[in-house]
Amino acid sequence: MAQTPLDLDTEAHKLRTLILNARKPFILRNFKMNWKCFEQSLEEWCANYDREVNSLTEFEVMPCNQGNNTPHWERCRESIQMSLSQFLEKQKTSTDKFWIGLNYQRMKNLPNALKQGIDFSRLGFSNTTNECNYWLCSTQTNTPCHYDTYGCNIVGQVYGRKSWILFPSNTPLSCTRVPYEESSVYCEENLYAPSPKEHQRLSELHESVYRCILDANDVLIVPRHWWHYVEAVDVSFSINYWIPLENDIEEQLKECIVKILVERFVQSGSREEQKYILNPNQLNEIESDAEIFEILEYLYNNLKTDRSAPKSRKLSVTRHPYQYLSEQETEKLIQDLPEGMIERVSPMQSNDYEILLKQNAKRFSATQTNNAQESNPLCNIKRALINSVCAPSVIEQIKMEFFKRNGQ
Repeated sequence: MAQTPLDLDTEAHKLRTLILNARKPFILRNFKMNWKCFEQSLEEWCANYDREVNSLTEFEVMPCNQGNNTPHWERCRESIQMSLSQFLEKQKTSTDKFWIGLNYQRMKNLPNALKQGIDFSRLGFSNTTNECNYWLCSTQTNTPCHYDTYGCNIVGQVYGRKSWILFPSNTPLSCTRVPYEESSVYCEENLYAPSPKEHQRLSELHESVYRCILDANDVLIVPRHWWHYVEAVDVSFSINYWIPLENDIEEQLKECIVKILVERFVQSGSREEQKYILNPNQLNEIESDAEIFEILEYLYNNLKTDRSAPKSRKLSVTRHPYQYLSEQETEKLIQDLPEGMIERVSPMQSNDYEILLKQNAKRFSATQTNNAQESNPLCNIKRALINSVCAPSVIEQIKMEFFKRNGQ
């Protein structure tokens, strides 16, 4: 369904334009989205969920002190089934020995009563409900530091609080494609529980780090390709939407190249290697040569058309132009909005950043790491080769050479 044309003078249109021209993250504080299904408390929404779904739900579980020799990768997590009301009840007696979360859940899979009124029309993006994702989690639930290859991210904090640590796209973090997930480039640094070596490395980035705490009813805008590490401060419920952008299709083509390369590495390896290299949601997404090269050809042929899809190659959506205004024009747009509506996420003070790193470093324990070392079936040379071949700078060069040889 096409989006309803917006009056150029409306607040929603101004916010939409500002979001599409964001170069640094910003927050709309206490910006109520007027989502009808969340007019109730979190307890009431969860009880409604249990009645509507009428079955137990599978949560991810991660021990908070399981060695912490790596970030909390999805492959390290276990699962547990419970109702959402049981999840909330368990948080009342939580001992912080593990975290529990429903992460990256698709709104389209929920009954209508649970998503009534959800869209981002207040921000100028309507008809988004089924493309949103929701996250329900306990304290310390975290997403390892990464950047999204597609889209610009809108995050609405519905209940509770979350901490966001962000770095600009050019920050020299250690990119890795192990684990491999289409659309996510992770870094190897463990911000949840940095080791002494990682602590020193992360400290060197003190001039590049931004941080904010999202409270209920806050909306965060994360510009394209910004690194981010997210951790729940307390029981949290949030919703996000990746705005599809015109330049996504080129990123999808590059991700298709990465997929071809990564899958060549895993096809001859053991099942244990596959589970280590591929994120769990990618294990059943290995495609045949005919399928993957058909997708590559489709993306190449449609590179300059209006068809693309955030987080999915196979869904047609309307894509938006991005960063088409100058910084001066964007600044003027901010001045046209009500005073105080836009809060820029500020760079962290060096001493505050160091305090945060020291606090998180207390979670790292060399003794526990030695006793709970993650099983690693991947030899160092193969890991290094995967990350070398799939490094973003290398993939960009492959893309350019591919275009040249294929007549682009």
